[in-house]
Amino acid sequence: MLEKVVLELGWEPAAEEIEELREGLALYQVKLESGMKEKGEQGEGVVYITDRPDAVRAKMGDEACILLFLTEENRKLEWGNIPYAVESLEGLDGDFLGKVYQRHRGEPWVILETERLVVREMEEGDLEALYRIYDQRDAADFLDGLSEDRDEERAYIKDYIEKVYAFYGFGIWMLEEKSGGRCVGRAGFHMREGFAYPELGFIVAQEDQRKGYCLEACSALLEYGFRELEFDGVQALVAEGNRASEEVCRRLGGTPAEKICWKGKKCLRFVWEA
Repeated sequence: MLEKVVLELGWEPAAEEIEELREGLALYQVKLESGMKEKGEQGEGVVYITDRPDAVRAKMGDEACILLFLTEENRKLEWGNIPYAVESLEGLDGDFLGKVYQRHRGEPWVILETERLVVREMEEGDLEALYRIYDQRDAADFLDGLSEDRDEERAYIKDYIEKVYAFYGFGIWMLEEKSGGRCVGRAGFHMREGFAYPELGFIVAQEDQRKGYCLEACSALLEYGFRELEFDGVQALVAEGNRASEEVCRRLGGTPAEKICWKGKKCLRFVWEA
């Protein structure tokens, strides 16, 4: 859990910027400090906002959680091992910085909650749940299937978390029951080559179908996509004959836009527009 944010910059930000950041952190019970202490004093729960990552790591260790502050000098350098960067303190708050810290710790972000579900990022511990969810006919029609090699799939999950979630800010997430913490499916957005709109994808484990989980999750996700991710539109591809998925899309207010053939599979393309 994020407890403290430390500013370690080569200059003194404007007092107004610091105060705005302090207020944005206080809403989440997070403290703001300037300058590093002695190594080991900061402990867990700290994010360093800095334009000098090497200096922070030299003093606080390689595991320090860093949010890179971009400058004309450091933007020319390679910082591939730091997933997030900013050009201003404006707009930073405890929610965003808490997520930066979660990503550093390998903890899944909670995207949203519905009456019965938590929609969250995938984590390595979801491996067996994924194989249970995908154990059904036509599971990989329009979502990537799973490798038969579990070690290979585990490596893919790690790569997906680091590159897809972090790069796009969205992806295919897990649907977890609030009541017992059991994963009942997946849903979210992904980009399909050749199409302008992000695509809504969903799958629910066979034993958890006909409970309304898919409709409940996807309704909230569409709202999230337009409101928070500022999508102009969303699409969904439904395989010909998949009446259950077609009904979900219709009940979600999707417009049947066209019949197409995608990689040899006939399907109906639904569209939602802002």
